[in-house]
Amino acid sequence: MEIYYINSEEFLKQHDTDFLRKYADGKEFKSVKRFIQYSIGRYLVKSVAKKFYEISDTEIIIKNDKPEFKSGEIKFSISHSGKYIMAAFDNTECGLDIEEIKPRDINALSNRYNKEFATLEDFYKFWTEYEAEIKLQQKPISAYSTVFKNDYMLTVVSDKIISSQPSCKDFLCV
Repeated sequence: MEIYYINSEEFLKQHDTDFLRKYADGKEFKSVKRFIQYSIGRYLVKSVAKKFYEISDTEIIIKNDKPEFKSGEIKFSISHSGKYIMAAFDNTECGLDIEEIKPRDINALSNRYNKEFATLEDFYKFWTEYEAEIKLQQKPISAYSTVFKNDYMLTVVSDKIISSQPSCKDFLCV
């Protein structure tokens, strides 16, 4: 499993929103922020598929409410939070979630979810695993969580054993 990411602030220094329109799939968005996140996510997935997995047909379809390549050659999951857009790639189904770690009332969260959270990291690990599992669309066999760039929690889940720590690569630097 590999994870690639783009810092949208850095990306937008090199590309404008006109460049992103071809990755928006003709959709209308409620905000410019959502348009940028969606389009960079599609750009990231299609570019990684071509560059690292040699997939020539990167057409994305929605199957069972989940995006996938029409060719089915490799599986992916996309997530975004704050300035980061990420995508996990694997040979089998995976789910990915990233959340910016922001101040929260730990006691209120513990009460709301009927679960003891000692730290914000505990809560965000729980939450990103929950969100990643929704994207996987089944109970995961394994999960991997880590703090990313000091201010984000990242979790990836899989329908197989994750045999080694997934690497996170900055797509703009590879």
